[in-house]
Amino acid sequence: MRSSGVNEIIVHNNSHQVYQLKLPTSYNAWDTLTNQRYVDAPLMHHPGYSLKMVYIDPTASYTRSLETMFPVTVSIGLMILVLLFSYRWLREQTLGLEKLERRARKILGGERENAVRGDVHEFPPNASSAVDRLLSDLADAREERGRVDTLIRAFAAQDSRTGLNNRLFFDNQLTTQLEDEGAHGVVMVIRVPDWESMAGLPGKREREEYRYSLVNMLSTSVMRYPSGLLARYFQNNFAVLLPHRSLKEAEGFASQLINSVSAIPPANGIDSEEVLHIGISLYHYGQSTEQVMDQAEQAARNAVLQGSNGWFIDSNPVPEVVRGSVKWRTLLEQTLARGGPTLLQKEAVSVSGEVHHHDILPYIYDGGQALPSAEYYPLVQQLGMAESYDRQMLLQIIPLLRHFSAEKLAFPVSIDSLLQRSFQRWLRDTLLQSEKSLRQRILFELSEADVSQHIDRLRPVVRLLQGLGCHIVISQAGLKVVSTSYIKQLQVTLVKLHPGLVRNIHKRVENQLFVQSLTGACEGTSAQVFAAGVRTKEEWQVLKDKGIAGGQGDFFAKPRPVSRV
Repeated sequence: MRSSGVNEIIVHNNSHQVYQLKLPTSYNAWDTLTNQRYVDAPLMHHPGYSLKMVYIDPTASYTRSLETMFPVTVSIGLMILVLLFSYRWLREQTLGLEKLERRARKILGGERENAVRGDVHEFPPNASSAVDRLLSDLADAREERGRVDTLIRAFAAQDSRTGLNNRLFFDNQLTTQLEDEGAHGVVMVIRVPDWESMAGLPGKREREEYRYSLVNMLSTSVMRYPSGLLARYFQNNFAVLLPHRSLKEAEGFASQLINSVSAIPPANGIDSEEVLHIGISLYHYGQSTEQVMDQAEQAARNAVLQGSNGWFIDSNPVPEVVRGSVKWRTLLEQTLARGGPTLLQKEAVSVSGEVHHHDILPYIYDGGQALPSAEYYPLVQQLGMAESYDRQMLLQIIPLLRHFSAEKLAFPVSIDSLLQRSFQRWLRDTLLQSEKSLRQRILFELSEADVSQHIDRLRPVVRLLQGLGCHIVISQAGLKVVSTSYIKQLQVTLVKLHPGLVRNIHKRVENQLFVQSLTGACEGTSAQVFAAGVRTKEEWQVLKDKGIAGGQGDFFAKPRPVSRV
């Protein structure tokens, strides 16, 4: 009865009580009169008899349930507390393992730069210390590899005495210029005093400082031209290459050099009026490197014969088109008004012979003359129109992605534009309007020299582009002596060799060494090395032997208008 909640049973025969059973009276806080119920039912097998039962209704309130469930609830609560403390203890024991696993996952994902430092709570501690040691050794090896790559670049391109470009590198760049249809510009040979002949005179230290200041002045002056190149050509002769520049600009540059010499403090044994003798020669497509340099050197000799600081212009007539800043601005604004530059394309082919992507080449036209981006884009940047041109370029590229079905398109973008907040927001919004399958086929080409100079500021925008599915391509690799650390820091997709390194590479061991070093720097990353400007089968064969993944150039296909594809 107690387990059923029945307190009293009474059996009646008509009006007489036959039997009564009642539990002993004891106070229970859970049992109240409001919870008691009465039932009076006849006994069917005993006519005239009825059963009256007094019981506690468990559904009348929560008191009965609480009385019954209280021990169970306490037991469950204790079990939960035990489980919580056990989980906390187990969590503390496995936290070190989880931290080590999380760091290992980052390392496998390529985030080695951010995962070098371990946590003191990692477990087991010996495994954590071993990973730290290996990562530290790997970082040291990477730095050493970067220094070796830089030394290899310096060996292939730099003069050991002055730190400028050497004659071989200068000739490669000039040869590449002369092989491009429509190329033109200025070559200058600058003759300075013969320092070796003064070695026995007093004041050697002053002359060394004077020479250092003179070389620094020449280098600083050439750096004002985006595509300018300065090299120590032979002993006391320096050579300057100014692509797509006119004779008027060359004379202005020479005059600036003459005026800058007077600001250098004089040195014993050096006549300040006999320091710079400049020979100026124009070049154009179709000439040979030897012919251009002979003309420039002859002009330099004539400048020496004139006496005092000055320059002499080669007398061989070369047709040139001179455009002032006003004409350039008008031409560039008209191009924007017409919808942007004219686009040409050429295929980039992998070593297996398949088309890897299409390289988009922007051209503008001045009448019937086609001007490549190497000629007009420095003026675009100088006139502050880079952002407008890059926006127009992207607006032309996105429709082409549908035209080229499943193939990738690579096109150049200015670093100046990418560093502008307004352009970054516009670029993000524009790319988000296209489906991800299209964004994954966009390759942004950035100049290696500009990337190395602004790598810290470029990281956020590069992460943005890669987060949207786009790819980063580094172009003109090898043009400047810079570190290859950007390959891992920016996780680039492609690295394209400068055409000057590719030219006659089967004859130039130092360029082969550089290419082999660059392909080695890309090992263990997602980056691949492509060659630009391949012209002959011999060049292509040597490049494949050195481990590149593909190439582009006239050997594969010449540029074609996009509309004809």
